[in-house]
This record gives sequence, C-alpha cells and structure tokens, in this order.
Amino acid sequence: MLMKTNQITLSRLLPKTGQSVVYTAGDDGTNQAGWWQGLTLAANRERFVAKTISEFEHIVIDNATGLTWAADGNEGGCRSGGAASWASHLTYLATLDFAGFTDWRMPNIFELFSIIDMSAFNPAVNALFTNTKTSYYWSSTAESDFTTWAWRIYFILGNIDQNDKTASHYLRAVRGGL
Repeated sequence: MLMKTNQITLSRLLPKTGQSVVYTAGDDGTNQAGWWQGLTLAANRERFVAKTISEFEHIVIDNATGLTWAADGNEGGCRSGGAASWASHLTYLATLDFAGFTDWRMPNIFELFSIIDMSAFNPAVNALFTNTKTSYYWSSTAESDFTTWAWRIYFILGNIDQNDKTASHYLRAVRGGL
C-alpha cells in the first residue's frame, strides 16, 4: 500500500506534458496525468504564473516545481539572448543580479526538461517563456562518460542530447525549487 501512495504522490508532482488532444484512447490526451491531478480548486491548477518585476525583468514561477525562471529569452536572465559556451554561461551566472535576486543558476537537465510543452512546436515551451530561441539550451548536467560534454535541450521539438561544453548554446536561468 505504501508503494501505491508514493506513486500517486509522485504522479501529482510530475509536470503535465501539455497534450490535451486524444489521438488514441489511453494516450496522454486521455489521462492528462500530472502535478495538479486531484486538486479540487481550479485556481490551484495554474502551473506557470508570469510576473513583471520591471520593464526588462520578467519571470515565470512554476507552481509544480517551485522553480522561478527567467521568462524572456532576450533579457538578462537569458544572457540577453546571447549564445555562449557552457563555462561562459556559468561565469555569467555567478554575478547575475536579475529581478532582485543573485542566486540564479543553470538548470539541471530534469529542471530544463520540465518546462517543455509537448503540445507546442518551434519552440516546444509554454508561451509565457517569451523569445525562446528555436535552438539548443544548456543544462548544468555533465555527461557522465565524457565530462567535457553536457546535456542540452533542443527547443524546436523538446528533445535531449549532449554536446561538447565549448559549443555555443543558449541559457535560461533558474532559481529555487522544491
């Protein structure tokens, strides 16, 4: 019984994929499993909440994960839309003061994947994440067999792979979490 309770709790914490159309009975469009399953108040089901801090500082709060994201791909929390190497982004984040916070970091691969919206394409992300480049974004997760490589997400489709850390890719800063 404990296992079933843990599975139910875990399924309520995992983000939804975004698929709401039923293509085949029993697919994700049928189930729409995810973090707010079972919540009775509709207002609690809003996953992403956009906040404007100033004219050039926009964030998105993820109610499923507790993470706060830099919202606009052209603002400081996303290195003003500039691509750079993995190490260069880490250096940039070490001194980033954005939206009143200085604890911004590069998301790990699971955190970055959690904002993928499988029902969206080009970019495969919720519309609140404005100016998302239809390209690769770095995660902080190194590739275990080739530590000079790191995991990244291709935001056209939302697929994951890895690349040499010297390659230039984009950044979406994050802070906090559960």
